[in-house]
Amino acid sequence: MWFVFEAEYEIEDRRANWNKPVRDTMAWHGPFDTEKEADEVALARMWAKIDLYAHKARTVDMTAKPEAS
Repeated sequence: MWFVFEAEYEIEDRRANWNKPVRDTMAWHGPFDTEKEADEVALARMWAKIDLYAHKARTVDMTAKPEAS
């Protein structure tokens, strides 16, 4: 099961700090059945906000994996 995490990030010393997403801009999209489908959504979200330097959308695999016995 795949999701897309999207957010704008804090600017520090004129650079985006990719470890500090702005809480009000965080969004989850999904679930998607395949990584390909999630990648297409992430790419579309990135292009939708191409004018924002500190914006990123990335895919996240949330598939539950069975424990090794």
